[in-house]
Amino acid sequence: MIKIIDTHCHPYLNKLKNKDDIINNFFSQDWEAMIVIWTNLDSNKQVLELTKKHPKIYATIWIHPCDIENLDLKETLEILEKTYIENKDKIVAIWECWLDYYWMYKDLEKADLNDFEKEKIIEKQKEFQEIFFKWQIDLANKLNLPIIIHNRDSKDDIFEILVEKNFKNFIFHCYSENLDYAEKLINFSPNCKISFSGIVTFNNAKQIQETARNIPIKNILAETDSPYLTPTPFRWKEENEPIFTRYVIEKISELRWEKLENTANEIYLNSKNFFNI
Repeated sequence: MIKIIDTHCHPYLNKLKNKDDIINNFFSQDWEAMIVIWTNLDSNKQVLELTKKHPKIYATIWIHPCDIENLDLKETLEILEKTYIENKDKIVAIWECWLDYYWMYKDLEKADLNDFEKEKIIEKQKEFQEIFFKWQIDLANKLNLPIIIHNRDSKDDIFEILVEKNFKNFIFHCYSENLDYAEKLINFSPNCKISFSGIVTFNNAKQIQETARNIPIKNILAETDSPYLTPTPFRWKEENEPIFTRYVIEKISELRWEKLENTANEIYLNSKNFFNI
């Protein structure tokens, strides 16, 4: 019997599957826990309700980077801190701590602007994101919580800020960079965590697989990020859900030439100890 914690999932976002069925499927395996991530101030109510119904469901607090543009950031920080204080037994991390340049560049590709105008927009948006990222780290320090990092096309700026703030209590969620970058993170923060999603099972994910094969097992977590990134063998066939965490762990075990039970147990203990659950 193996124990599993899905360290990052969104069962309330599934469109084709009922969230109660998803949760029951996971716990029907006698697996240990799931950490449900909320993305905005509305979804946090749903997630906190789930934590009250299910003793083995935990939550994080934060706002997705794509949802902050029209928010008062200072007021949002105050709401998040109050939410944590009221639910601290069930909130285990600050998420989503991010720099996400992907959509910024994508949107500007379609914009009818000259290069100078585009550069000014990029500069302004990067500055805005970096300010908020640093505020998140300050809040994490204040509340003594880890942060879960979202990275898209921004790894160098993220590392620079982590070093500047000397903040080492973090997870790189849904890891998609190469082995060199993972080793750089681990050299800076020996107890940081690199979390692998269903992407590690994809045939074309060679650099991610190389990372999962070679970094120390003590730095590895597993997640689904469901309903997204469904692992092989269900890719393109089904919405992802926490029960599929097993396939992520099986792939990591296969890549490392280890027994599944050993890999699963190490990753389970990493998750349990890191989140203190």
